[in-house]
Amino acid sequence: MHPIRRTSVIFCLVAALVSSAARPASAGAPDPLKIRCEQLGIEGRYRDALEACEKAAETNPDPELLSYIAQIQTALLHPVQAREALRRYLKVGQLKPAERKTAEDQIRFLDTQIATLSVTTRLEGAEIRVDDEAVEPNALGRGVSLPTGAHRVTLKTKGSTFSRFIFLRAGEPTQIELPGSGTIALSCAIPEVRFFIDDQEVNGALAARSVPRDAGSHRVTFKAGATTWPAQTVMVNPDERVSVVCAAPPAAQVTAAEPRSRTNPRGYWIAGAGLALGGAALATAIYNGSDYDRWKTANDDLRRVNDTLVLSEQNKRAQENDRLMESIQTRRKIAVGLGIAGALVTAGGVVLLFADSAATERNASASWFRKIVAGVTLDGAVSSGEIAWAGAW
Repeated sequence: MHPIRRTSVIFCLVAALVSSAARPASAGAPDPLKIRCEQLGIEGRYRDALEACEKAAETNPDPELLSYIAQIQTALLHPVQAREALRRYLKVGQLKPAERKTAEDQIRFLDTQIATLSVTTRLEGAEIRVDDEAVEPNALGRGVSLPTGAHRVTLKTKGSTFSRFIFLRAGEPTQIELPGSGTIALSCAIPEVRFFIDDQEVNGALAARSVPRDAGSHRVTFKAGATTWPAQTVMVNPDERVSVVCAAPPAAQVTAAEPRSRTNPRGYWIAGAGLALGGAALATAIYNGSDYDRWKTANDDLRRVNDTLVLSEQNKRAQENDRLMESIQTRRKIAVGLGIAGALVTAGGVVLLFADSAATERNASASWFRKIVAGVTLDGAVSSGEIAWAGAW
């Protein structure tokens, strides 16, 4: 309910402004752009009307055009642009007191629909957009006027994008800094672990509570004695808490990864080549079938009209048909050859896949057996029969 009432007030103020700004037409020829501006406004085509009014104002000093522009910008819910048009309108020297008062009243009302936003950043070369429109950083540092309400501010730099939604209130200047900051929390169940963020050591108690860091990517790692975990890259967003927990030590990770089998890709490549040859054979056979249908149709036509054709025309058509049949027979041999080659190559690839798989299983079994044997040691003399397990399991 409330926005409708405010909008109606704006239209009442603009209507009063336009009516007070109306002047007798000059003795010169009417401006077609001004006429078009007024007509489009009456029809409700505000964007087209705005374009026509601005073009007319470039060459026509009539202040009534500025009042029309203010009215259209208000209808388009652009209070900042409407206020700017009214300020230009007030600079006109030949205004009646009532006209000036009406314009000033509307400016005061538009001020209640406008807020000021300042954006600062420490990043050089950053691109800042407000509601997907690029804004010059220096202007944002000084403060720009925007309609009250929700806006999205986006910063792009070095391949990273940070977005932040803000709500602007009238008469309250808002200042934000981008990309902002978040926090990183580190934890590890292994004793004597040291924490590092961007190669700088962080106190363990502070790391558990969360360490403030600028939004962006950061390197995190853990160290325990001579063991160093691989560095992790984490992305921190504004007002976000990122938690990083250390995994098993790197040595344990390598041991766990050893039994994993690795399949040789050569079998896949050979089998794929065989399937490609089979596909080529199929395509050749399909093409050959269409040519055979064409030969059969031509042969039937030749028999049917043989008596009506002269001898030279009969010979010409017969020779063309014979050449077509020779091509069909040649392609048939090619298709058969491709099919046989494709089958053989595919079979070879499948056999190679089975062979590689069997070799991988044998290696894994041997590796498992070696680990068991390596885990058994004899304690004391051989005759004592005492066996100690070194923890291979």
